[in-house]
Amino acid sequence: MAAFTVHLDENAGPASTHALVIGVGAYTHLDGGPSPTDHPGAVGMRQLSSPPLSARKFATWMIDEYHDTGRPLGSLALLLSEADPSPFLDSRAGEPRVVETATIDNIVAAVKEWKIRGDHDQARLVFYFCGHGVSLGVDTSLLAADIFADLNSPLNGALHFEALRRGLESCKAAQQVFFVDACRAGSDRLVREAGTDNLGQVPISGNERPDGFLPRAHAAIYATLHGEESFARADDVSLFTSALLRSFDGAGSENTEDRVWRVTIDTLKHAITRFMKEPSFAGTLTSAATPVSSESFDFDFHELRRDPVVPVYIGCRPKEDNALAEFICRRDGQEELRRPPPGPGEEPDVREWALFLPFGRYEVEAVLGIGDVREDQLDARPPLFRIGLAKP
Repeated sequence: MAAFTVHLDENAGPASTHALVIGVGAYTHLDGGPSPTDHPGAVGMRQLSSPPLSARKFATWMIDEYHDTGRPLGSLALLLSEADPSPFLDSRAGEPRVVETATIDNIVAAVKEWKIRGDHDQARLVFYFCGHGVSLGVDTSLLAADIFADLNSPLNGALHFEALRRGLESCKAAQQVFFVDACRAGSDRLVREAGTDNLGQVPISGNERPDGFLPRAHAAIYATLHGEESFARADDVSLFTSALLRSFDGAGSENTEDRVWRVTIDTLKHAITRFMKEPSFAGTLTSAATPVSSESFDFDFHELRRDPVVPVYIGCRPKEDNALAEFICRRDGQEELRRPPPGPGEEPDVREWALFLPFGRYEVEAVLGIGDVREDQLDARPPLFRIGLAKP
């Protein structure tokens, strides 16, 4: 098994999926690290708790849940930088795997190995990064754990993402998917101090598809727009990655063909965006970041192994009644879930009741008192269902 690989299917054929997952939260030379730099370009950058958790969660999903009969998972490489390093459990093999640190040298080496594994017409490449990022013009640089180790050229410790994406034109893999869960805010100070000649390491270069290669279908989905920040929750999976995984569970699926629930690139993008706009999901970060995808092709990415799990939002009309209601959800007459009204001294909650329900038909009820019981039915079906219960 290669140095950075934590999962490998020895029987996988050329038509396989190969994933590279990177989560960088512990930065040696940023504020709070063991050797913080006084370089002006590092001002305002800090340690992050969410990226290693998010990357572990995404890697686990790829191993446990990712399903494409045409391109099953062949390998997954994982690089992390976390405050308290620990092994990663390959659930299929039932064995813990040592995880290498996400330094720039390791990232570059892992990218090259990943490209070699996926260098086949029928292969699919999947790239995931969560950590600090900066945008310099239209380019995004992803910061490795040892960013600022080279004070003369700090971005030697970064991966030039757009150059990598262009360079992978030289890889035969006909499908390539990139998930970038990082800030893309400009850093005027870093640009001024580091210059624009070097925007990061470029492990694979090139701009054109060689003759004889199949056309490349590729998609890059970013957590936020150019020039904007992404948002994470301390000691928890990031908002974007949570939306991504929930979309894989069903919100981003459709069964328009063969009655098989499939997640395509287009349905995935739509579902993620909807999640990021939902107050019951995003809370105070609602609409704080806008996921975006550029130059994306649409193709099937994932087939669900079971019925989809659908986000359902149940509320009263007017919404102020949400703070007084007891909500009940039933299926085939049997109670599934209940949200009681606030107890004495508890803060009233005017938000909708947010549920994740398996595909199917449900009865919902809001009880506000004697003579004020509001009932309705709903079909939980992707991408979501919202229902407002008005007083009869």
